[in-house]
Amino acid sequence: MTAGRRRIRRVTHEEVGLQIAPMIDVTLLLLFFFMLSGKLTKSARLKTIQVPIASSASTPQNTGDRDVINVDANGDWFTGEQRVNTAELASHLKARFKNHPPLKLQVRADASTPAARIKELMNLAADAGAAEVVYGVRKR
Repeated sequence: MTAGRRRIRRVTHEEVGLQIAPMIDVTLLLLFFFMLSGKLTKSARLKTIQVPIASSASTPQNTGDRDVINVDANGDWFTGEQRVNTAELASHLKARFKNHPPLKLQVRADASTPAARIKELMNLAADAGAAEVVYGVRKR
């Protein structure tokens, strides 16, 4: 072989294709996530609470990141379906604020709930650092 001649290597390139199976997997995982999180949000609302009627009721724009506190007609507090006392609710709100600031609440109180219990809940929310509190009502 002479010094001037070189061997030319031929490089073959594989054609790059679109992998559809991982896309389907991710899509199904997202679908399951949103289906399950939707059920969790709905279970946070007690069916036995009759929220009051308000003529100027409106729906807030962003309700997804709110912690739901239910107050029944007797004035008992619930986070989801679990009944909590004053100390448990205070620690729950403080932990929620610490882990996921800012603390935004949606209060669903029965129309016949004593006003003193709502005031106590507002004081607990203020002590925990609540940025915004929305009350659940029905429109006429």
